[in-house]
Amino acid sequence: MSEESIGKDKPSPTAQMWKLIWPGAIAAQVVYVAARLSLLDQVAEGAKTAEELASTTKTDAISLKRLLRALVSLDILAEDQSGRFKATPLGETLGRNHPSCIRAWAIFLGSPFIWNPWGKLYETVATGQTAFPLLYGVPFFSYLANHPEDAETFNEAMSAGSSANVSDLLAAYDFSKFERIIDVGGGQGELLRGILKANRNAHGVLFDIPSVVGRSATRGLEEVTGRCEVVGGNFFEGVPEGGDLYILKTVIHDWDDEDALRILMKCRCAIKKDGRLLLLETILTASNRAESGLMDAMALVLGGRERTEGEFRELLRKAGFSLTQVISARNYSILESQPV
Repeated sequence: MSEESIGKDKPSPTAQMWKLIWPGAIAAQVVYVAARLSLLDQVAEGAKTAEELASTTKTDAISLKRLLRALVSLDILAEDQSGRFKATPLGETLGRNHPSCIRAWAIFLGSPFIWNPWGKLYETVATGQTAFPLLYGVPFFSYLANHPEDAETFNEAMSAGSSANVSDLLAAYDFSKFERIIDVGGGQGELLRGILKANRNAHGVLFDIPSVVGRSATRGLEEVTGRCEVVGGNFFEGVPEGGDLYILKTVIHDWDDEDALRILMKCRCAIKKDGRLLLLETILTASNRAESGLMDAMALVLGGRERTEGEFRELLRKAGFSLTQVISARNYSILESQPV
């Protein structure tokens, strides 16, 4: 079939490919800079000129105006006849006060420590070695341990993702039957806080490395004071014991099979004999291959991997768990298992 024979409403394959390789590669950095400068917060209360925005953001006015016009081309900003810029509905999603704010993710995905390793993807595919340590000399999480500003960028993005999905997870799974909930690798506690707020009889333990829980994990947990304990540790060495529910949200996909199995076995040692383990992950399937395939490409660059249901089932079996059910939520699958 020639490109000329394709229907008017559907772009030709060449046009679709051009859209992938031309604006996509540039747009991520344009959005990243806009988010980092908080430009959408600057225009939240009214349109502003490039000069006004340059003054408040301490940037070069001429260069900033060129960036603003790039944002107009992406429908993130709109420019009026007087040269003042305001947010579009699309752009408002980068504002801090937007109910579904994705500013933290825009900054995370565009930050140099995430962006630069993509330049090593060819080497990764050629050699089988993860791109991130090829560039930085250490694995991703070892790097974060020694770069607190980048670690904060990562933690903010993870918290934003958890916060946005709490209501979907609560609707998809009944947490009311559990008394002691251990959130393993729970970051800043957005998910656990949401679960505890919705289940007043439950107690929780937020468990992550000391640099995470010591710096910012207690933010917002005052809402569940008395029912939530914050514990620092290393899940390769052990996790808090005695929980009847252990949750690992997008933890296992950060690690290869060997390390993932080590984490799961520590949970198996700690869990009650009638407890449950929940993995909140993306499952590779034919129907979601486009999205999960890109997620797996990111894992190829940063470390870890996405998995099929069968691969999760086998990992759990080796760790001493039996997969009991898989529940679909909006952005994740909930893999429930029990010790055997």
